Amino acid sequence: MTLLAILCAVLGGFLVAWPLSIRRLSVAQRPRFSKAAWFAWGVPILGIVLFVAGFGVLLRKHPTWGLTTLAVILMLGFLLFRHEPYSAMARILFDDYLALKKENPESNDFDLFYSIVKSRRPRWNEDRIMEFCAGKDIKQLVLLLLITEYEIHPLNDMRLYEALKSKVEILAPRT
Repeated sequence: MTLLAILCAVLGGFLVAWPLSIRRLSVAQRPRFSKAAWFAWGVPILGIVLFVAGFGVLLRKHPTWGLTTLAVILMLGFLLFRHEPYSAMARILFDDYLALKKENPESNDFDLFYSIVKSRRPRWNEDRIMEFCAGKDIKQLVLLLLITEYEIHPLNDMRLYEALKSKVEILAPRT
């Protein structure tokens, strides 16, 4: 009975967090079923019911297991919502730029940008890469690479675009 209550509480926590984590994706990356009302409202409500039921049974039968389960669920939820793939990718791109600049101090920024884009998009032809890199600084290039890689459309995902823009400003190296 204790294991079933723990699993019920954990499943409830997952069902609450799942739709919220899907909403953080760009519109192009969200699955079709995530737009349905049953998913947006029904799944979190079911998750809350399962969590409360499982947690309630645990608190009545074994309070220490209940508190331990609550602590684990809260920790996993915190880590889930703290994880963000966009800033991690921006850090990788900035690190690549700084490493290339350190290895080739005599190179201009355009050559460094060209090699970064060429390594990220090996199938693109030379003209497309040059067009992609022309007239940009490292912040603009990283933002553009994030937009193309994660299929973010600035008009459809304005909040995500603005958040990415501010993240890139914060993460940009001070050189």
